[in-house]
Amino acid sequence: MGSGSKKGAGSGCLAGLAAELSVVINRVRRAFGGTPMADFAGQPEVLAAARRVNQVAGQVARGESSRAAWREALAQYEACWLQQLGASRASRAA
Repeated sequence: MGSGSKKGAGSGCLAGLAAELSVVINRVRRAFGGTPMADFAGQPEVLAAARRVNQVAGQVARGESSRAAWREALAQYEACWLQQLGASRASRAA
């Protein structure tokens, strides 16, 4: 099965997706450092990105979407969090 395959692999697939999501979350946590992530968790952009990650994870697990779509959802999720952090830092510096 190639990296762009749409074939799901049940619980093994979900475990792999969860591990990949954990890597992203840990990178975001490191970037935030001492800045509380909870301050941003309710932002509409963050909520939408989290919903997209959940949606695509389900689709990949059911074989309805590709790993490429999953990687894109993760990249958007991470970028969303980092954008929130950047905006926060910029507003504090102003």
